[in-house]
Amino acid sequence: MVCLISLAVFVPALVIPRSGPDLTIRKLILFFSLGVLLISAVWLLVRWDEANRLIRLRAGEGILARWTIDSARWEWFRGQSTEWDKRQGVRANDADLAQTPGNAGIEIVATHDGILIGEDFWPVERDVRITVRADWIEFYQIIPKPKGPALHIVLRLPLEPGKESLASDVQQSYQRALGPAGSGKKQIMYIGLAIFVGLPMVTAFIWLIAKVTGWVE
Repeated sequence: MVCLISLAVFVPALVIPRSGPDLTIRKLILFFSLGVLLISAVWLLVRWDEANRLIRLRAGEGILARWTIDSARWEWFRGQSTEWDKRQGVRANDADLAQTPGNAGIEIVATHDGILIGEDFWPVERDVRITVRADWIEFYQIIPKPKGPALHIVLRLPLEPGKESLASDVQQSYQRALGPAGSGKKQIMYIGLAIFVGLPMVTAFIWLIAKVTGWVE
């Protein structure tokens, strides 16, 4: 919705020929709407990708493991996780452990590109670091950003008694999918292409429209 609104504001402000001696307000509208348009477009693409991953998961595609945590074990792990989060040097658990288990408990589903924890879905890249413990598993991934510090995501999840081996299966599957090159390098390459190829193309397109409409000489 934000993307459509900013587009509806930006396009008329750009294509309508210049008129009047003072165009300051119109220029502010152009710059502001363009910034909102670009940010919302990136956000829309990210959400679209996440939605597709979730749809594939719910359709049963690429499922690596599935297990269920009952209410008692869920409450126990939530208490443990809260204590771990307070330790120095330990990153807080990003999984939504505040969910209330129903009679059937909390189901956890892992695929090759996402994890569903009850109703809490997280996209996961192939270069995620997976740590397997006796009764819990941790997913830790670093998402680089063009500017500023990278985004760190930590998901610590309990394992169902009797199905602890599923954690090792998931870990090994990700290790095989990662391959020798690693998908982290691909992420950096995609970001580089967006910055050095995509952004100049968008800028050139906007400049061309501005040239046609008389905004630039």
